[in-house]
Amino acid sequence: MKLAGILLLAAAGIYAMGDAVLAPTPTPEHPGFVDAVLASRSVLAAIRLSVISAGAFVVVSVVALISQRRWLTRVGPVQVSETRTDDRRIREEVVDISDALDRLRQQISGVDEALNKPPGEPKDPNGRETNSKS
Repeated sequence: MKLAGILLLAAAGIYAMGDAVLAPTPTPEHPGFVDAVLASRSVLAAIRLSVISAGAFVVVSVVALISQRRWLTRVGPVQVSETRTDDRRIREEVVDISDALDRLRQQISGVDEALNKPPGEPKDPNGRETNSKS
């Protein structure tokens, strides 16, 4: 994929350079400053190459942002959505939550056992067992 992109960019650059150097450029009768600057084939080739490079940079940047699950939220002053947490961090949070659930289940089963004791055994109001033989 990267090789194909590099080859495509190289082909576009070669085409822009060749077209700027080999194509005829019309010359006005009374050239102004901009016409005089753009009359140079090397300047025209550099402008075309920079436009192609800027376009490629935008496309590659958008693809990179999408692969990171980030999206453009505004164009103008470009703003990107917040970075989402990575999968490893989410997995760690799930493990922590499942451990906490296991501890809660153990506590609930302990409370159930304490509530389901036979009525003959005395219970301490603080939840501790009392020894009836003392």
